[in-house]
Amino acid sequence: MNPNPDLLRAEFLGITVRHDEVTRDREAAALLLARFGVAYDLNRLEFTDDAATLSGPTGSELVLRPTQTAAAGVTSLGFREGLERVIGMLEEGLSAISADRLWIEDLTLIAVWDTEDPEGARRYLTDEVLGLDVERRELLGGDDEEEAASHGLRVWRRLGEGALDIAIEPMHTDPSRIYIRLVYAQDEPAYDLLEVGQRAEAVDQYLHGPLASFIQARARR
Repeated sequence: MNPNPDLLRAEFLGITVRHDEVTRDREAAALLLARFGVAYDLNRLEFTDDAATLSGPTGSELVLRPTQTAAAGVTSLGFREGLERVIGMLEEGLSAISADRLWIEDLTLIAVWDTEDPEGARRYLTDEVLGLDVERRELLGGDDEEEAASHGLRVWRRLGEGALDIAIEPMHTDPSRIYIRLVYAQDEPAYDLLEVGQRAEAVDQYLHGPLASFIQARARR
């Protein structure tokens, strides 16, 4: 079995940037919701202490803290559309800040790869990606379908000016799908949101390039 590359799809993108401290207040957050809520599907506002969270029914979220601004959302129309929306929310959240330097504290891209087999993800990761034989599988949970353990993989590596933490595992709610999480962080500052967006694109390219090739490399044809 060899997973179809066309069925590898990004499902969620979240970006948190750190910046110089700024005061956040309820009035500014409410004005932000009123001005841009419809465009980004944001219709709820929660304010706790000095942090505001704007959220909506489709999974979009914008969090405003004194030293952090975070935006996240599902990528139902694809990575590009998701990136455009997340960067747009960050831009609005940073509009009142003189943010000439930003630090990428967390850039998370979650993807799912459908194997089109009811138990395909678990079997494929165990047999092909990890290459675990029956004897080693039995040490962790037996080889019976009801008792068999699921196996995943963690990978850490440098990517450009930052570090990438990758998790690959069967999706527990749907074992036909491979769940992939890529988390990028960068100590060096990014000087604008254009650069932040370029880092997100690099993570997506790594997902569909080297990482996809690695997952498929051991597949028996």
